[in-house]
Amino acid sequence: MLIKYKLAPQTKFYDSMGANWKSFVMFNHFPNLRSKYCNTDINGLRFNNFKNENKIKSIFDEKKMENKKVGVIIGNSFAFGEGASCDQETISNLLSQSTNYHFYNLCGRGFSGFQEIINFLIHLNDIKKLDKILIISGCNDAFLPYYRDNYENINEPTHGYNLFKKTMHKTSRGWKNKTLEFFLGKFLKKVNWNKINSLNWKKELFNPENEISKNVPDKPNDHLKFMIENNFRTWSMISKGMNVDIKYILQPVGSWCKKNLSTEEKTLFSEENNYGSLRRIYKHIDSDKYNLMKTILLDSSKKYGLDFIDCNDYFSNPNFNNKWLFISRFHFNNLGNKYLCEYLTKRFFNEK
Repeated sequence: MLIKYKLAPQTKFYDSMGANWKSFVMFNHFPNLRSKYCNTDINGLRFNNFKNENKIKSIFDEKKMENKKVGVIIGNSFAFGEGASCDQETISNLLSQSTNYHFYNLCGRGFSGFQEIINFLIHLNDIKKLDKILIISGCNDAFLPYYRDNYENINEPTHGYNLFKKTMHKTSRGWKNKTLEFFLGKFLKKVNWNKINSLNWKKELFNPENEISKNVPDKPNDHLKFMIENNFRTWSMISKGMNVDIKYILQPVGSWCKKNLSTEEKTLFSEENNYGSLRRIYKHIDSDKYNLMKTILLDSSKKYGLDFIDCNDYFSNPNFNNKWLFISRFHFNNLGNKYLCEYLTKRFFNEK
């Protein structure tokens, strides 16, 4: 058994969740998951405090106090609550308890910043009146342009993109097309077999045009900047168009916070280093990437008028030395979520 399963049994459930393919957003969580660790609704969104006897189907049916305003939490697996021991220990529920807002959890495991926007738009009509949006994110955007290099436009670096593209092309091609590639593929290396059809096959086989270059900046650092600015521009338009307050919070990352690690964190991080796929990711979230990410976010927030804070600064405080907050480099445990929500409540809310 992995050490993390002994120290934090809930991680075994999160590792088994998988991904449910979904239109527009590409993937999300499976609907109607039931466990003592995590429960999702008919759309795969996580409940704040699921009780089976209530028999509610959607997070938007959750009861809230009449005087509560409405907010949403946007983000990836960190804000989703991967690492929390139950739904009640997630950021959305803790903030719903400590502020005068009821927060819906619209986060998606593995989401990029652009997927977060799409997922928000998908569920916008389910929210009657929205007062505040908290985006707790940044880590996936920080490494995806470097970790995934096979994408074709500015917003495409996502988990699962290669599989999605391969599957779509495979199912849309006829047997004649596949037969041609089988016999001629090793001789015609530059042919794009996905483009060939009954009308253009002679031209594409024997006189193919040069492929148009990818619509992305040549350098990953420039791509990262362009991608984040695009997302901030979109959120700025949403903020102005809906008259809703938006805060962007750069999520804490184990290798970005300067606190002294606890014994448990050292053990868990060491175990993560045994996995090649994780090592490939973690090499892209070093201190240089953190400084670049923070600079881009600061510049974008000023340019588009959105509030921005960096939680890595806060959790670098010596007060957190040797406290077990991280269940992995990317995720908090219950105590980490508790401290984060206390900080956000003091920083952004005057209630309670």
